Amino acid sequence: MQRPRIYRVVLAQLLATASLALLLLLLGKSYAISALSGGLACSIPNAYLVWKAFRYRGASAAQNIARSFYQGEAGKFALTILAFILIFTLIPSIDPLALFGAFALIQAVNWLTPLLIKR
Repeated sequence: MQRPRIYRVVLAQLLATASLALLLLLLGKSYAISALSGGLACSIPNAYLVWKAFRYRGASAAQNIARSFYQGEAGKFALTILAFILIFTLIPSIDPLALFGAFALIQAVNWLTPLLIKR
């Protein structure tokens, strides 16, 4: 069974996160760690949602699909909050602009990748 194309969005987010962190490494280690943290705080919860929501297929699984979407969205929200709590408590020299900028940029990848994927 072929995986849904939505998995490509998660892959694009992870690649964009790594690329951005490497690029910001030129400005300093703190910027790179902050960008990596922000990107992962967006992409890991999104990967959980994709895994949870797209486990079932077909009309006969409609109830399971709907339940999985709700559970996936709730889990994504909880994981995002947990990620920011861990980032702000465990990483001493976080740059807020790089952190939240990377988070927003990786979220934009989530919105733009489906437009770029050929049908």
